[in-house]
Amino acid sequence: MNNRFKTDFLSASSSFLTGMGSVVNLRGHLYDYNASDDPDQLAIAQDWQMVGQDMRDALKKAEKEFEPIARK
Repeated sequence: MNNRFKTDFLSASSSFLTGMGSVVNLRGHLYDYNASDDPDQLAIAQDWQMVGQDMRDALKKAEKEFEPIARK
């Protein structure tokens, strides 16, 4: 369950101070976004990895829940 994939790499990370700084931002460019060669392909791959991780987690949980029933 601890093997989580990163899914927020396309969005800019911000904090309270970044938000406050954007109020007085005169330059007009405060946030940096992922500009890799093909971010959509990377995002879709990461999404499917998350789906796979969720399915593995659900199977482990089901095995733990139904193990006592199978022993009877």
